[in-house]
Amino acid sequence: MPLPNLLIVGAQKSGTTWLHKALMRSARFGANRRFKELNFLLLPDFEDRLEEYANAFPDDPAHVYRFESTPGYFSLPDAGIDVAARVARHLPGIEALAVLRNPVDRYLSAYTHHMMRRRLPHAAEITDLDPSFNMLAYGMYGAILTHWRQHVPGLRVYFYDDLVANQPAFLAGVMADLGLDCDVPPRKARFRANDKEAMFKRLGWDSMPVLSDALRDELKDYYRADITVLQDQTGRDLAHWLA
Repeated sequence: MPLPNLLIVGAQKSGTTWLHKALMRSARFGANRRFKELNFLLLPDFEDRLEEYANAFPDDPAHVYRFESTPGYFSLPDAGIDVAARVARHLPGIEALAVLRNPVDRYLSAYTHHMMRRRLPHAAEITDLDPSFNMLAYGMYGAILTHWRQHVPGLRVYFYDDLVANQPAFLAGVMADLGLDCDVPPRKARFRANDKEAMFKRLGWDSMPVLSDALRDELKDYYRADITVLQDQTGRDLAHWLA
């Protein structure tokens, strides 16, 4: 079986689950039915398991794209594992997509996620600049994109802002970039992939956490230089991320 020809590589907490589910509503995309995130490219022995990786995807001639969505791929090399270099070596010519979100908001979403998983204590207001779980590192999009494009120059970048503004148009734009007309009706592209508020209520918590004003300002300063790099890389005005 052939290897995948499309990857959604990240970023974490930036709409990858929504995009994965939206593409699965098209007849021309096939992915593993059990797992959205296969994480294969992060395995130390990935190169020895390529056949297993290929077999993780459905074999359907109607699928123009066989894909997976692992947002942890969009990262800098770590512990000897360089995902971008692995993609270039073993999946040459693959289509790769990234969706990027205001890194300050992404930090809040990631912190909330780990709070819900009981990895961090529940708090109504988040005040800590915490590097654990790569919560800060995964928001360094400028540096990560610079590295990725050295290996995968054609990596396509989209923005969470556009997804929120118009879901059907966002999906149609992604599919057009992949050379396809959108066969997903607009009404089927309007949905929420993750409802954190409902999950919070099930946990017995009153409301979603917020960032303290001081931490929000600290995060803006932390990401300021990197956002400038990202603007240069993409040509997108991102001044509102720092406003």
